[in-house]
Amino acid sequence: MAPRYLISALAVSVFSCAWGAEATPRVDFGYAFGTPHRITVAPPDSGDKTLVDCEPGKITLSWSNDTLMSFPVANFFGPQTQWKLVFQPVIDGQKAEKSSWSRVDGWLPGLRAEFSHTSVQTILEVLGGQRGTILRVTFTNQDTQASHRAAVDCGVPGNWRGVMPGFVDPGLVENARDALIAGWMARADRVLVAAVGGDEYPLAANVLSPTITLRPGESRVIWFVRPYRSYESMLPELRRRDWAMEFEEAKTVWEKLIGRAARIQLADEGVRRAYYAGLADIFIMREPLPGEYIGTLAGTELYRSTNPVEPAIAGICLDQAGLSMEAADGYRIALDLQNFDGCWSASNGWVRTGWMASGFKSWFIMEHYRMTQDRGYLETAFPKMLASSRWQEHARRRTRQLVDGKKPVNYGLLPRGMGDGGLKNDDSFYGVYIPHNIWAVYADALTVEAAKILGRSEEEAEIRANHEVARRDLIDTIRRGAIEEDGYKWIPATAGKTSGSRWGALYSAFPTRLLAADDPLVTGSIRKMESKISPGGIPIHLGWMEDGLWVAISLDNLAETLLLRGDGDAAARYLYAALNHGTPLYTWCEERSPEPGAAKAIGDRQHLWTPISVVRLIRDCLLFEDGDTLHLGRGVDRSWLKRGPVGGTGLKSHFGTVNYSLTQGADGRISGTVALAGGKLPGSLRVHVRLPDGRKIASVNDPNARIMEGGEAIEWANPKAKLTFVATTR
Repeated sequence: MAPRYLISALAVSVFSCAWGAEATPRVDFGYAFGTPHRITVAPPDSGDKTLVDCEPGKITLSWSNDTLMSFPVANFFGPQTQWKLVFQPVIDGQKAEKSSWSRVDGWLPGLRAEFSHTSVQTILEVLGGQRGTILRVTFTNQDTQASHRAAVDCGVPGNWRGVMPGFVDPGLVENARDALIAGWMARADRVLVAAVGGDEYPLAANVLSPTITLRPGESRVIWFVRPYRSYESMLPELRRRDWAMEFEEAKTVWEKLIGRAARIQLADEGVRRAYYAGLADIFIMREPLPGEYIGTLAGTELYRSTNPVEPAIAGICLDQAGLSMEAADGYRIALDLQNFDGCWSASNGWVRTGWMASGFKSWFIMEHYRMTQDRGYLETAFPKMLASSRWQEHARRRTRQLVDGKKPVNYGLLPRGMGDGGLKNDDSFYGVYIPHNIWAVYADALTVEAAKILGRSEEEAEIRANHEVARRDLIDTIRRGAIEEDGYKWIPATAGKTSGSRWGALYSAFPTRLLAADDPLVTGSIRKMESKISPGGIPIHLGWMEDGLWVAISLDNLAETLLLRGDGDAAARYLYAALNHGTPLYTWCEERSPEPGAAKAIGDRQHLWTPISVVRLIRDCLLFEDGDTLHLGRGVDRSWLKRGPVGGTGLKSHFGTVNYSLTQGADGRISGTVALAGGKLPGSLRVHVRLPDGRKIASVNDPNARIMEGGEAIEWANPKAKLTFVATTR
């Protein structure tokens, strides 16, 4: 058991300024980057994606008519945005200038935008239906005395594409005034958008503007649809369809899918919504690939392709939520992309020479096995793990060469490869990178574990011997190549060099356990990451931007390692800081500058890594496996129990399904229930009771329980499958 640690004094100071040591944190998106704020809508696992960008007074839909079915598999190369439609409500001839936005029902992958006006409330909602992207615009006249005119202007920017047939030749009755067709740069009669529900459709070359009159107190709806594949001759059918029913059906699809997932129990609605929004966005960022695969994508525009990294974390999130079939299906392509020689950083894919690939792939395989106990799955995957480990051993032999009779600093590591994540070898993208070698050595450790489980003793002995040598060489490189600074040492990207980002150093502790959680190099690397923290509480230069923020990595690398070390307070603080750097749509760009309303944002505007890091950290704060110990509530914010019950149902773990609930009564007593089913019981169960104002556990009514961690946890050795307890506090 690693001891508890505090984060740096600077970080504590920053977070204390943000909301005070014992104040109740809240999700307010106070450090959201600048507009446009993006949410992508689509049915689950669909290539028919629509980007929805929100700016004051308007929204923009963007899309490509292409899907990944027509692109090389798993390459950094995908559909380019081809079309845009701008929507802007107009009341009494005045265009909207202000608006606010959130997700439909708080978490669904759909937009709810509200536009400000003194007399007419306008709510615009967007969801991805089965036949097209559906917009419902609800106007409510709040004026009890006068009628008002309401419209929505919709057009393709540039006044070139997006043609109203009725404007071109108004003499033909059949020429539509309620739709725009492509006209150019696509099949000419392809329908871009159609509207239903207007009283009038003014003629205009490139603008569709359905208009209605609202009587005092009246509410009315105008519908728009961006059909995925419809043409001018199909407009009569689009007019007849029941778009209200199809809108509700689009919601129901998502409610049923995410309704099958584990349920978390906590009173902070902002955090709870973040969890379900993140789960849903995993399915937004999946789509069919050639070869009858479903690919999990790194983003929805620039990174609209699959690789083995973010999809591995996404798959683990789904496994932890009980969606194991979906998890396996979404990662199948990553496992199958393997060279004939066993190299798992496939030479024809995005991560060519990115040696971290084998570790992420093996991590997913073993986490899937640990949570499902599906031996058949492990048996099927094991030959790929074995081939990869054998290839890695062969590749490492190339660097086991003495120089002047001595081992060079990179002795025994994998050869030069691609960096990514902001890693640099001086100014080069290519080098011998410590984080990638950490993942590769972890892959070998997991191959050994899998071989042992499957009774493959000969292969186990072979890979164990190789792993021990590789592990020894890597640790030697890490210690020799560590950077000494202000009396401590930290792990760099490249041995002996300070170039590049801090990404990946803490993978040495979690999840790989290459180094002990309390190793001085882990402590020093945390200190280095936290030596420069933004006003909103996120470390600077975790990725490409030397002066910017990669919010995902503050959770994926830093908070998860702090949680492993027992610092639940730090994990909870980073969780809130990350949420408040997102948009009100629970979406994040890849990297951005630190200030609120940041104008500088790079990478995909809706990147997958942050939402899946949020989902995983929330789950791990509630339920965390550490060897043979199951921790419940290790990272729970100290305000949560005071605000309501904490726990979850259907949470999947290495010890089967976990259902638990902690409740604080008016008298301060803590009541708890825990039920474990469908797996091997843990060697110990530790329930963390994290209270504010220095309050601690005084007693517990179960004689088999011990009070631990200075009165902040209750532990059972060899626990029963079901436990009920009451604890008093002091």
